Amino acid sequence: MYPHALDCTRGKPDTSLILADIVRRAQRRAAEDTQPDALQYAGPLAIPELRDLLVPRLVADGIPVNDTSMIAGNSAQQLMVMSLSIAARLMPDRPRIVAVEEPGYQTVFDAFEYLGFQLVGMRLDEQGVTPESLDAALSAGAIAVLFTPRAVNPVGVSWTPERRKALSDVLKDHPHAIAIEDDQFADIALTHPGSLLDGEAAHRTVYIRTFAKSIAPDIRTAVALVRPRLTAMLGEAKSLLDGWTSLHSQNTLAYVLRDPELEEAFNRSRTAYRLRRDAILGVLGERLKGTGAKLSGSDGLNIWICLPFGVAASDVVDHAARAGVLLVSGEPFYIRPGHNDMIRMSISGIHDDQAIQAANLVADAILTGNHRGQISIPL
Repeated sequence: MYPHALDCTRGKPDTSLILADIVRRAQRRAAEDTQPDALQYAGPLAIPELRDLLVPRLVADGIPVNDTSMIAGNSAQQLMVMSLSIAARLMPDRPRIVAVEEPGYQTVFDAFEYLGFQLVGMRLDEQGVTPESLDAALSAGAIAVLFTPRAVNPVGVSWTPERRKALSDVLKDHPHAIAIEDDQFADIALTHPGSLLDGEAAHRTVYIRTFAKSIAPDIRTAVALVRPRLTAMLGEAKSLLDGWTSLHSQNTLAYVLRDPELEEAFNRSRTAYRLRRDAILGVLGERLKGTGAKLSGSDGLNIWICLPFGVAASDVVDHAARAGVLLVSGEPFYIRPGHNDMIRMSISGIHDDQAIQAANLVADAILTGNHRGQISIPL
């Protein structure tokens, strides 16, 4: 309907920052490497070449790797589903309840509900999930908890090491729960909060690392780190689901990680996203000063806007589209309806030089919004 509008609805990486040249080189080298044994049946563990390349990267990022196994998966979502199946098997007499960040990623909400899990939300602040809301969710019966340590979609907040420690302390008091970490913005994130693998809940933590945002969404290989207690169970779940993740795909990812231009490409993406976020937050912060609007988005692909009192997201989305920028209402990122006062503004569908223009159009739409909305609830 608005073909010429700036598209701030996409949660995908910027196409211009997808590492196509590096992936092409890696695919060619992996194909040249392929031997008959590399096309045989295999097991759930990541190939040694991939593990050897990922371990120093994980260590540098503050992710403990000692005494862990690395399971290869075809996506973060597959590894999450496998982890939930483990929680259900370990606690067959408990209701299927999983705690999720709220607001959070609606595709995961749908997937978990499709599997028969009831969702209970955990409140976020500028450092991610609050310890109090985690404790409440676990006390309400959650047998598994999904965390996003960095760049939570849609709000763009990340743990601090202190928050990670506080969450670990809460988990210590609920020894039944499985903790799942979806580190979906790794390699191009600005923060390094570590992992619950470093703490009291290490033996029941599944740390998941993916490369869709940093390299390309079609790099479907993901990895999960687990301590010995969960290794056999996660490996069994993988074996029963689809056996293994393509050895050729794992080898391709290994060649990507070896590429001498990779770090420069990561740095380019990290810088581009940071500059866009900073530009948009600067404009919105200045123009919405004194209105009661709340902004977040210190990392990742999104800016989250809690609208001023009485301004409806549906009206802002409509005004913005007619003015030339497409936005998403925050409603779908909650478990239940009733949040017509939030906006997600994604930064990956615009160019660097369009960020300020997009921010001004959004500010205009908010400042001219009507007053039929609901009270804004800050993070």
